[in-house]
Amino acid sequence: MCYVDDKVSKVAWLNRSNIIYAGQDKWSLDPRVDLVTKGQLEYSLRIQKVDVYDEGSYTCSIQTKQQPKTSQVYLIVQVPADIYKVSEDITVNEGSNLTLSCLASGRPDPAINWRLLNPSARDC
Repeated sequence: MCYVDDKVSKVAWLNRSNIIYAGQDKWSLDPRVDLVTKGQLEYSLRIQKVDVYDEGSYTCSIQTKQQPKTSQVYLIVQVPADIYKVSEDITVNEGSNLTLSCLASGRPDPAINWRLLNPSARDC
């Protein structure tokens, strides 16, 4: 959200130095992005269905009669963890070496923990 007053002559939203909106004019081709204004004091950028590619620095830039002013916000997009590859069931001989793998993605990076589901089976 960017607040402006009556002394502002120009206002814009930028992402990574690319202009998204200049005044009421949309420069972005992304249909998920639109401008929300409430009166002449609020100049907000709305992004629908945010994805990881939206992450980054967003800048509200205003031009006053005296000097330009900017305000930045950094968008961090979190993505739920997903396991995309895990070792299959395997039978090995006692005393053999074994490597089990589990590959997962997410933001922040997921923590992977292994545990033995039936520890009492070792007592048999």
